[in-house]
Amino acid sequence: VLAEFKEPGQFDTNDPVLNVAVFRKADWARDVEITVRAFEKGCATEQLVDERKQTFSFASAGRQEWMIEDLHTADEDGDGFVSPGGPMNRGTDCDDLRATAFPGAPELCNGLDDNCDGQMETGFVNRVWYLDRDRDSFGRNGPGTEACDPPSELHVEVTGDCDDERADIHPNAVEACNSV
Repeated sequence: VLAEFKEPGQFDTNDPVLNVAVFRKADWARDVEITVRAFEKGCATEQLVDERKQTFSFASAGRQEWMIEDLHTADEDGDGFVSPGGPMNRGTDCDDLRATAFPGAPELCNGLDDNCDGQMETGFVNRVWYLDRDRDSFGRNGPGTEACDPPSELHVEVTGDCDDERADIHPNAVEACNSV
């Protein structure tokens, strides 16, 4: 007999207790084993995060109850993935407080590991950085470096500096009558 609960909405999150009632049929053996498995994001074996087994011994047909209170299935951010922990230590969510962080999530340019691969911003580029040697907040004219994060503390996202050796020369500088 298999009973599946695929959606978190099928449980009361204020009272996350799964009650299992076993009604032994007359033609069953005396001992009945029940296995409860909790999976992340679907029911694939590799996503198993917790499992409990209980054997019920019946002297005759009847009912026995088993209250399971400690399955490791907490999903604080609601993304369908569970953080590592519990007796099986099989959760795969690297940050259970951010719904945008889970295995297979797109990497965002935020300095965090979004796809749980242990690296940040891998393969994701959305900014162009320009060297600003004189630190006037304007980078050199010309091609920049594409990256999520600045390659160094001397890189800015604004270009247009025609003389990156002098901080008093940049696009917002007040033009002075000095032949420069």
